Amino acid sequence: MKKVMTLFIALLLLAGCALVAPGPENRLTLPDPENDDLAADRQVLLTPPLRISFDDFPRAIPVPGVTPERAALFNSGMKGDFIAGYTQPDMTDTLNGYVTDNASFYTQVLYPALEDLADSLRALQKYQAVNVLTLFIYESYQDFFGLGFYRWGGDITDRDQPQTATSHSTSTKRFGMDCSGFGASPFEAAVLLGILDSTQQESAFSWFGFRHICENDPLISDGGGRGGTTNNFRMEVSDMAKVGELITTIPAGTAPDDGQIALMQAGDVVIKSGHMGILVEINNSLYFLESGGSTVNEDGLYTPYLAKDALADFAQSRTTTIRRCLPVKETTSGIAH
Repeated sequence: MKKVMTLFIALLLLAGCALVAPGPENRLTLPDPENDDLAADRQVLLTPPLRISFDDFPRAIPVPGVTPERAALFNSGMKGDFIAGYTQPDMTDTLNGYVTDNASFYTQVLYPALEDLADSLRALQKYQAVNVLTLFIYESYQDFFGLGFYRWGGDITDRDQPQTATSHSTSTKRFGMDCSGFGASPFEAAVLLGILDSTQQESAFSWFGFRHICENDPLISDGGGRGGTTNNFRMEVSDMAKVGELITTIPAGTAPDDGQIALMQAGDVVIKSGHMGILVEINNSLYFLESGGSTVNEDGLYTPYLAKDALADFAQSRTTTIRRCLPVKETTSGIAH
């Protein structure tokens, strides 16, 4: 069994962190590089592409199909429920607005696709598991809710307070995530799947981990809600900048050098004032993803963007920091720095 898992992880790394759909009796079927046309193509690539389509590398977790039945329940045209009397214990005023229902999309569509692979995901390094979850969630949201699935105030567990119809052009949508909602989503899914411990540093970019930090660190508090109130510990861009470890800083108007890129790994978050994204690993190269903003959706492509070039674009006008909460990735020769 140990040899099988070792072989599985080795092939997964060579194939761009790829898990394969469960076969009969939920067994994993390993890819055959010699008979895989995509694998053969990848072997001759000397320079990673600036952008890459989801169809150009093996899907770690097969995305759920958009069946007519699912599309009727989960689509970009649905408006969120309006709540007239929303309040929290520390709030003096009652709010009103539209709420998201991303949690139902997770429980009814995403989780069933993850359930049979949970044990295999838990066997991976933490950065690998978060990496494949990030790619899976991003593509699934695109398939169901469009290439630009941005929703102001949206997060995968619906922690955010209701948004008013005038707060942002997308604030009434029932489904979708904003930049920090998407950035937190793979960490929150990883906690829900038992991959990350909600009481440890590794989960700091999830609301579970952020709540634990706020409850135990008097210097950090949750104030991302409307009017400066608590926001159910829902991660905002400003919250991401409070926790985790600073890896490197890219000054405004500059590009990261090769030394800075070498410090980064999948699962690192990319932060500037008011906006953020996340790094993923595809075919042993780092790429950048975001919900909203102008980096990934440049030219309307909405595809993973090679990290070095993407971060140069991202940092054009504002200083950008790379932060990490996950353990440093391990290699066969030890820790990769």
